[in-house]
Amino acid sequence: MDPFEQAERLALEATDDPALIPQYIAATKHAQALEGAPGWKGRTRMTQAEKILEHIQKNGSITQREAYLDHGIQSFHRRLTDLKDAGYRLRGELRRNKVTGQEYTRYFLVAA
Repeated sequence: MDPFEQAERLALEATDDPALIPQYIAATKHAQALEGAPGWKGRTRMTQAEKILEHIQKNGSITQREAYLDHGIQSFHRRLTDLKDAGYRLRGELRRNKVTGQEYTRYFLVAA
């Protein structure tokens, strides 16, 4: 059983048997160590805004879907605001998915 499954199993079992709580805590700490540092910076030690900026610099642009799927960023528009507040200029371009017809916005970094 992998460490993540073990931590989940112990979490469930510890609700019925409080004697398992120390084992659950140890298993959770072990699983978090494998994921990287616990908390919002994770393995990369980068903020979510920095991840968005790096993605744009490497790929030319980013969408909310890419931010979520590639980087786990759920508060995408808040992170865009953080970048704007830090002095970065971003441009949103409305596009339409060719298959679904759904509109989405692709964001680009504007040169100063």
